Amino acid sequence: MAALAALLPPCYPGVDLPMLIGEAPTVELGIQALMTAPSESVLVEIEYVDRMTRLPAAAWAVAEPGGPGRVQLADAARAAHRALVEPYWTRISGCLHAEHVARRRALASGGPDELLSSLQSRWLRWNPPVLEVLRSPPIDVHLSGRGIALVPSVFVGTLPQLHQDPTDPTAPPWLVLPPAEGRLAQASLWAGRRPRGAALAALVGRNRAAVLGAIAGGCTTTELARQVGISLAAASQHASVLRAAGLITTHRQGSAVLHVLTPLGTELLQAG
Repeated sequence: MAALAALLPPCYPGVDLPMLIGEAPTVELGIQALMTAPSESVLVEIEYVDRMTRLPAAAWAVAEPGGPGRVQLADAARAAHRALVEPYWTRISGCLHAEHVARRRALASGGPDELLSSLQSRWLRWNPPVLEVLRSPPIDVHLSGRGIALVPSVFVGTLPQLHQDPTDPTAPPWLVLPPAEGRLAQASLWAGRRPRGAALAALVGRNRAAVLGAIAGGCTTTELARQVGISLAAASQHASVLRAAGLITTHRQGSAVLHVLTPLGTELLQAG
């Protein structure tokens, strides 16, 4: 991740890659946007950070679209995603979904005023018509009808961040917010993983979770009973329940029947 770390000096705001990339529905589309970001925009961001703290030479190497430095940065971003996001994505997405639901409910019940009031913390104050973000140095941002994007994120610590596009003064700024403390604490995002299958066993029971896992590679009822260590009747009953729930399908294969996972069953097993 060295090429990425070069743009993120400790104790200082780093080069604003999210604003350079913009919105992207997948990681790979985000990487593509990173590879093609105009050098002028990248240099504006690098120079801004470099004025606060001297960046290493490797930081300047990313300015050229498609150049070796940009390729190394893309590889570093993929590595960071694999290590810091992918293993925890189920928890992260659940936390962010809870945040979206809570904010949408506030907006639906009381309009923008209640939504902005719901953001209040020791770092944010809604003092109509001004939203105060208590950060240093102080700066006034006049929206002039542009609006503002509220972006929940689990990667900003406890402090909100204001992101603006330096190349487009008409673009709405982003106010990147940590989730409410209760939702973040309950999510236990970065805790160690539970033993594989523990969550699934707690949901459907240990035997049925074992049955679902055994069916992952495809098996007959007789093979299922032998693998899980249960009777033939119990294996058939578990298979019937899982089939009714849409988690497995059953196909006749000669004189036997073959059980296989459905896509939903596969997702449940992987999540568990």
